[in-house]
Amino acid sequence: MLNPRSPIPLYHQLADILMERIRSGIYSPGQMIPSETGLAKQYRIGRPTVRQAMDTLVHKGLIQRKRGAGTFVKHPGPLVDLFSLAGTSQAFLTKGIPIETRIVKPAAPKKISHDPENPFNNQEAFFLSRLTLTQGTPVLLEDIYLETELFMGIDRIDLANKSLAQVVSDRYYLTPETGNQQFKVETLDSERSTWLQLSSSDPVLTVRRTLNFPQAPNAIFSVLFCRTDVFAFSQTIQPEGSS
Repeated sequence: MLNPRSPIPLYHQLADILMERIRSGIYSPGQMIPSETGLAKQYRIGRPTVRQAMDTLVHKGLIQRKRGAGTFVKHPGPLVDLFSLAGTSQAFLTKGIPIETRIVKPAAPKKISHDPENPFNNQEAFFLSRLTLTQGTPVLLEDIYLETELFMGIDRIDLANKSLAQVVSDRYYLTPETGNQQFKVETLDSERSTWLQLSSSDPVLTVRRTLNFPQAPNAIFSVLFCRTDVFAFSQTIQPEGSS
């Protein structure tokens, strides 16, 4: 039930309850959820509060309103094989999903410190941050670190709406051989949550990825913050020794 004494607004509390029911499968994809009137009666709150909660879920891409029919749980977005060595841009393009890539922070040398999970910790690396959007909706934020000597001059390249993997291949004649990825579910700081149009309490899939090149292990490290309410991100697994 809702707690009127909580500092969390009632509409936010209701949105969290409905979100959990969607994610746990109580409300399954395609299912109609209770009406605003029904929810207002069930939780003993006004319809404007219910409408705010529903607007929140619409904004998150979890439900959709159908005029004259009701409000329904949206089916999951298409699977995007985001975690292959081909790169994030290629993952969307392979599925025929048009994207826009905005550079949030341009590539520049940066001294990395207090980040033990980063292979460049206590070293200097090129750092850039970029945002991927589909149909105007942000779906992926990437913080990217590159080895300075290997990728000299990348801070002078306009990387907006370009595949970084393609730039690395075309300009530096490099293709990653292997990679390592670690997955966590985390919440974001205020800056990142603003870029992804989420609240600071919304969980996201966070992927820490290291790419290894010939004679250059750990040359690129990136942290991907993924909105799973828009797309279902997948990873293709191949038997050892297959190409």
